[in-house]
Parts: sequence; C-alpha cells; structure tokens
Amino acid sequence: MKPQQLDSAGEATATGNTGEVPLDLDAVRYTISRARGQSSVPLHHDALIELETELCDDIARLLPAAEATADKLWHGGTEWHQRISRLDSIKRQAKQGLGDGVLSAHVQVQQLAQDCQWLIQHRGQ
Repeated sequence: MKPQQLDSAGEATATGNTGEVPLDLDAVRYTISRARGQSSVPLHHDALIELETELCDDIARLLPAAEATADKLWHGGTEWHQRISRLDSIKRQAKQGLGDGVLSAHVQVQQLAQDCQWLIQHRGQ
C-alpha cells in the first residue's frame, strides 16, 4: 500500500490495488471521541466490539503514512528509533483484541483511541 497523501481539505487518501480510498480524518476523530466518551457511559460489549473494529480499521489506514514519515528519518537516530518503536507498539496493540471482560475491553478501546490520535498527529511530520 502506498503512503497516504493529504488533500487541501485535510482528507487523507490511501492508494491500494483498487484505487484511491478516502480516509476522512473528521470521521476518525469522531470515532476517537466516541471511544473516549464511552468511559463515562457504560457501553455493552457489542458497542465496544464495534468501536474496536472501527479504530483498528483507522489504524491500518493511518499506519502507512506514519511509517513513510518515520522512514525519512535517519535510521540510526533516537527520533527514528522512538518512532518505529511506537509504530510497532501500535501494531501489536491493534492485534491484541478486547479480552474476556468488559473492563479489558474498555481499556483496549481507550488505548486504540490514543494510538489513532498519535497516528493522526504524526502522519506527515
């Protein structure tokens, strides 16, 4: 998959084998907001599953741009090492799953939301 590019409206696009697939950053931010807001309102496990799926999809679509940005850094520097370590951590977190209980599901969704926010902030720097 090619790195994402931003258009003038702040919308990211990812180009894959099937053409351009727009990534609406406002929609991603809304999902993050829903995930963060869920800690004050108890959600059912099904709602947490839905949020996890959306956040993992967003992470998968944001990662290529963040990886491309990290790849431009000097591959021996502290900043590069910190960046690739964080990206690796995000990939592992996205594969972890919700766990067996509602508390573990809440924690996982919160972490995924934090990871999405970090990827948005580091997508083109």
